[in-house]
Amino acid sequence: MSPEAVVTITDGLVEQRIDGASVDAAIRLGGGRLEVENSLIVSTFKPGMLLNNAKSVRTDATITGSSILGAGDGVRIGNSDLILTDTQVVGLLAQNGRGNGLHSASANVEIRDNSVIEGEMVGLAVSSSGLMPGTGMSPPAGVIVVDHSRIEGHSGPAIKVLEGDRDTAKATITLQNNAELRSGNGNLVEVHDKSELDLIVDDSRLKGDLYAAEEARLDAVLQNDARLSGNVQNVDSFTINSDARWQMLGDNSLPVLKLGAGRVSFRGEGFNTLTVGELSGRGVFDMRINLDNATGDLLNVTGQASGFHHVNVANTGAQVVPAEFDALRIIHTEGGDAEFELVGSQNRADLGVYSYALEQQGTDWFIVGSGKIISPSTQSALALFNVGPTIWNSELSTLRSRMGEVRGQVSGGGWIRTYGNRFNASLDSGVDYQQKQHGLSFGADAPVPVGDGQLLVGLMGGYSKSDLDLSRGTSGQVDSYYVGAYGTWLSEEGYYLDGVVKLNKFHNESKVAMSDGAKAKGDYSNMAVGGSVEFGKHIKLPDDYFVEPYAQLSSVWIDGSDYTLDNGLQAKTRQTQSVLGKVGATVGRQFALKDGGVVQPYVRVAGAHEFSRSNDVKVNDQRFDNDLFGSRAELGAGVSVSLSERLQVHADFDYMKGEHVEQPWGANLGLRLAF
Repeated sequence: MSPEAVVTITDGLVEQRIDGASVDAAIRLGGGRLEVENSLIVSTFKPGMLLNNAKSVRTDATITGSSILGAGDGVRIGNSDLILTDTQVVGLLAQNGRGNGLHSASANVEIRDNSVIEGEMVGLAVSSSGLMPGTGMSPPAGVIVVDHSRIEGHSGPAIKVLEGDRDTAKATITLQNNAELRSGNGNLVEVHDKSELDLIVDDSRLKGDLYAAEEARLDAVLQNDARLSGNVQNVDSFTINSDARWQMLGDNSLPVLKLGAGRVSFRGEGFNTLTVGELSGRGVFDMRINLDNATGDLLNVTGQASGFHHVNVANTGAQVVPAEFDALRIIHTEGGDAEFELVGSQNRADLGVYSYALEQQGTDWFIVGSGKIISPSTQSALALFNVGPTIWNSELSTLRSRMGEVRGQVSGGGWIRTYGNRFNASLDSGVDYQQKQHGLSFGADAPVPVGDGQLLVGLMGGYSKSDLDLSRGTSGQVDSYYVGAYGTWLSEEGYYLDGVVKLNKFHNESKVAMSDGAKAKGDYSNMAVGGSVEFGKHIKLPDDYFVEPYAQLSSVWIDGSDYTLDNGLQAKTRQTQSVLGKVGATVGRQFALKDGGVVQPYVRVAGAHEFSRSNDVKVNDQRFDNDLFGSRAELGAGVSVSLSERLQVHADFDYMKGEHVEQPWGANLGLRLAF
C-alpha cells in the first residue's frame, strides 16, 4: 500500500472466520494511515490486525471505540505508531502457543481512555522488529504509554519483553493515571533474554511481581503516589519518588535503590530482609520488630549508603518487652554518610509500655532499651486511672463553695452552682498531664427540727466534663454523672457540721497519638462512691469581721477496671482510693447594703494532705505507682451577696499547689433561693 494511503473504517464489521495460508490477518496494512472508529474486527485463526511487517515503512493507526479479536495476537504492530482509545483488544490462544493481546515490535503505542488489552497468555508482548534494512542498525526503542487503561495476561504476565528478529528488544513503558496490570502467573512484568526495559509507574496501583532474567536489564521508577505491592527479581535499579510506595511481600535484593521522597514498606509474612547494593536519596522505610523475640525486619546495605532516611517502626501497645534486652539491629551498611531517624517528633518507637530510641553504632543502627520513656498509650491509661479523685473532690468542694452562706436561714431552698478548674498533674511514674474541668451541680434541702441549732437535709446531683491533655496529640475525656445527699447542722454558738455522700458514674475515653503518628483509642466506665465531713466554727470579730476555721476529711473509692486500647495495650487497676484531709480558715467581713442586702467578701487559706498511696496500676502486667500522695497548700478568695431574704449569689476563685498536682485556677459561681 502507498505510504500516503488512508484507510478509514467507521461503524463497520471486519470478520475472518476461515483459516487460509494466504490470509495473515483480518486487517493487514503496510504503510499509510488507518483510522477505525466504533467497529468490530474479528479473526478466529489469525491476528485481528497486522500493521507493518516491513521494517522500512511506517504505519500510522488510530483506533477509537472499537473491539478487536484475533488468534495469536489481537493486534500486531512493528516499527509503527498506534493510538488505542476506549478500545478492547483480545488475543486468543493460537496453535503456535501464542496468545498476546497486543504484540509491539519497536513501535510507539499509546493505550488510553479505558482501553483494555487482554491475552490468553500475555497481555502486552514487546519485542524488536530487527535490524533496519540497509543500515545494520537497531531500530529505536519502542515507547508505550498506558493511560487509565488495563493490560491483562490471563495465564501469563501482563507485560512480557523478549528478543525479536535477531535483535535485542528495548522499550520504555509508562503506566499512568490509574493504569492497571493483571497477571495469571503473579508476574506483572517479565523481561527475558538480553532485553532492556525502562518501566515508569506514575499515579497507578499495581499488585504483583517484577521479574527480569539475569542477562536482561529492568530499571523501574515509581512516582507521583504510585504503588507496587509485590516482590522484584533481578531488577537493576529501583527509583521511588514523590510519595510513591513499594510494599515488599518477602525478602528482596536490589543492586541500586534511589529514594526521592518515596517509601519502602516491609509487609511480608514474618519478618523480611531487603538487601541493597547502593542506597541514596531521601525516603521512609516502614519496618516491624518484636523485641520480646529479638527479631525484626532488616535493611541490609552491602555497599555505600547516603542520604537522609526515616524509619517508621510499626508502633503497638500490645508488645510485652522484657526489662532487659539486647539491642536489636534493624539497619546494616558497609559505609557512607547516610543518616537514619525514627518517624516522629522524638525519634522514638512505641513498643508496648515504653517508647524506644534508634541508636547508631558504627555503620549499623539499633533499637535500644537505654533511655526508654513511657509511651503515649501508657500515659493515657495512667492519667485516666489517676484523674478520678481530682474530679470527685472538685465536684464536692467545701460547704461555702457549694452553697454559699447558709447561716441564719430558717427555711430550706434550692441551689445551683457552675464551676471550672484547671489542674496540672505530675506523677512519680513520669506521666504529666493537664486537666480542664467544667461542671454544674444543683440541689435542694429542707429544715429538720433538732433540739439545738439548725439542720438542713437535702439531695444533690450534677455533671462535669474533664478534658485531659497529655501533649503531642494524646488526649482523654471523662464524663462524670453524680447524685448525692447531704446534711448541714449549724449551732447557735457558730459551730457547723456538714456531711455529704456522693455516688458517681464515670465514662472515660482516650485518644492516643503514637510516636509514629498512628492513632489509638479506648474507653471504659466505672463507678465511684465517697463521702465528706467538714467541721468548723464561725467566729465573729469586731467591726463585722469574722474568721471561720474548719477541718475537712473526704474519701472516695473508685471501682477498678480493665482498660484496653485498640492498639493492644492493656491496663488494669483493682481500685483507686483517695483520703484527703484539710485544715484551713476563712477570714472575711460583712457589709450591710442600703437596700437591706449583705455583701460578705472573704479569703481562705488551707493546707491539705493526700494520705492514700496504694493506687497501683498494671500496664501490660508492668506495675506503676499512680497515687497523688503528698501535701498541698490552697489559697482562695470569694464573695457572698444576699440580694434579698430569699436570694443569694456567691463566687469563689481558688489556687492550689502540691507535690504532684497544681491548680493554677479554679472558679465557682453559685445561686441559692430560699423557699
